[in-house]
Amino acid sequence: MKHHIFHDTVFSYDHPVRESIMEVRLQPRDDERQRCHHFHLTVTPRTMIYSFADALGNHIHHFNITVPVTSLVVRAESTVEVLACPTLPAQLPPTSWQVLDNLHNDPLFDMVLPSQYAHPSALLTAFMQRHRIVRGADPLSTVLTVSALLFDTITYTPQSTSVDSPIDVVLTQQKGVCQDITHVMIAICRALGIPSRYVSGYLYHRRDDQDRSQSDATHAWLEVWLPKLGWVGIDPTNRILAGERHIRMALGRDYADVPPTRGVYRGQANEHLHVVVSVNDANLHTQAPPPVRPSWPTATQPQQQQMQQQQ
Repeated sequence: MKHHIFHDTVFSYDHPVRESIMEVRLQPRDDERQRCHHFHLTVTPRTMIYSFADALGNHIHHFNITVPVTSLVVRAESTVEVLACPTLPAQLPPTSWQVLDNLHNDPLFDMVLPSQYAHPSALLTAFMQRHRIVRGADPLSTVLTVSALLFDTITYTPQSTSVDSPIDVVLTQQKGVCQDITHVMIAICRALGIPSRYVSGYLYHRRDDQDRSQSDATHAWLEVWLPKLGWVGIDPTNRILAGERHIRMALGRDYADVPPTRGVYRGQANEHLHVVVSVNDANLHTQAPPPVRPSWPTATQPQQQQMQQQQ
């Protein structure tokens, strides 16, 4: 399946800022699961854009605005082909748990260790005990059971958390967005000894799919490493396996590793962040949406953080 993506990010300031330094992770991955045929990044005001790849193969662009500005606009346009995933078996051999228990000297073990947003807590332990979350017959059936449980117990509620909410907030109020639900599942899988990593990206929404996540925002899910299968994508927000509709942008231990935008600015100013995402079928004629224009919120609108929360 081929997708055409527009991602607009607008930073508005109530007073001019003298300098802004930013890095963005907006270029879809190009690997064995998907092919990024086209990517173009535009920054207004115009500036030099540099790029590099990190250890996990994520594309990172960075730039520095050195003139006074009251707004900064970043537009990313991509065309990406996502390949079909192989059919999963009904279950894995019970000996798969032994394979996972012997990963201590393997690089995969990094994805079993706690991270900033996916780590053990008393509330997580109580949640697992209350719902009897333990190792099942095999790792594959276990992660599918956990995904179904989180779909039923955590209500998907936009704007119910902030970009840096810990999992304890989500477990207490039993609601959150895809970023939160993904962090909870990663923490649970790691507690069971299953390597898990965070995926930042997009989900292509169709009329009959009945997705809970929002169509005009970035999306998040996780990948678990399973013996004989490798990395398998799980989308607990929508209780589905990651497939051709899931466009992978960046991989990390959790959101802290892969925010779509992250930066700092110099100046005495309040900031407002506005994001618009459009994901379309690339085989259909898609007209580029008009760029989002900078605006400053009214006094009744909440100020948003510089990093984009994944809805």
